[in-house]
Amino acid sequence: MTPTRPRSGGARGRGAARRSHAASPCEPPGGEDIEPGTYKTAGSDGGFGCYWERAKDASGEFGSIIANNNLEGPGRVTLNSGEYFKTNRCQEWKKVG
Repeated sequence: MTPTRPRSGGARGRGAARRSHAASPCEPPGGEDIEPGTYKTAGSDGGFGCYWERAKDASGEFGSIIANNNLEGPGRVTLNSGEYFKTNRCQEWKKVG
């Protein structure tokens, strides 16, 4: 999901899809799993906006997208078990629930 590069205390993404698993805690950078739950970000890490995407698989196909958004400011997303999370140009995602 993601996506994202999971870190302790949160996740920051650079475009890789990460899968959410109910029993898997966040792993170090480069890991594939991110814990399901609600995450928030302060927004973009640059001038182009923060993109996030929840998907049913890692195919990258348009039809696999469950939900997505381009944030101009702060935002939050809830990841469910088994979903993939992709994020680009976002500040760190922190788990809040």
